[in-house]
Amino acid sequence: MKRKKLLLTGILLIGISSYAQSLKCEDFMNGEFYVPVEKDITKSFKIKRNGNSQIEIVEDNGVEKKSYIIIKWIDECTYRLKYDETKMEYTEAEKFINSHNGVLVEKIEIVGNCFLYKSTMIIDGKEERKDGKICKE
Repeated sequence: MKRKKLLLTGILLIGISSYAQSLKCEDFMNGEFYVPVEKDITKSFKIKRNGNSQIEIVEDNGVEKKSYIIIKWIDECTYRLKYDETKMEYTEAEKFINSHNGVLVEKIEIVGNCFLYKSTMIIDGKEERKDGKICKE
């Protein structure tokens, strides 16, 4: 009986860990996510995605700032982001991004519950790249 319980517990744990490893690009198309603090990102922020729209929520000194973004899906692993000027007043940096056809985001790999990506823009004929990650909550 004890051996059977250990076997069942082992199967359950393997099932749980394989679920986390079985995420696919489509799992990052809709839902709630977060971008963790990393070398170039000083504050973690939340992302809410639904279809072709995304809201980024950053809290700064107790004040919540939302950015509204349009997603143009190229495939399940690749998309282009542009700020939605109909829903917000945007900064010079956001205007600059939109005027350069937005940011192209492509999957590098999925690790655990995070989507590792490269984001690129073409500026003065040169590709500018920044890597990052988005994680499922």
